[in-house]
Amino acid sequence: MQSVNTRKMREQRLLCRLGKQVRHLRLAHNISQKDLASGSGVGLSTLKRLENGQGCNLAALVQLLVALNCDDKVDVLFAQLAEDVAGSRAAIRSRASSPRKAVDP
Repeated sequence: MQSVNTRKMREQRLLCRLGKQVRHLRLAHNISQKDLASGSGVGLSTLKRLENGQGCNLAALVQLLVALNCDDKVDVLFAQLAEDVAGSRAAIRSRASSPRKAVDP
């Protein structure tokens, strides 16, 4: 089982990646934070927190993706996240399954 610190670090990395993706999508559509916030029904402070890696609730993320016309990309996003999680679990398993020294009885 992973430690609380490891889990928190992974959560923070994921939040940062999500925020960067939303920022990238917003800029690709040439939309200001203010316009996206008002067009999606999400508060400006919520959008800023998300883009800065501090997260938001799932409903706000969905509203933003719909406003950016990117709701069809959710499957791709979760597929990439699943691959990342599988890769990190494989790395953890490979370390945990290393040979152990025999103990004399």
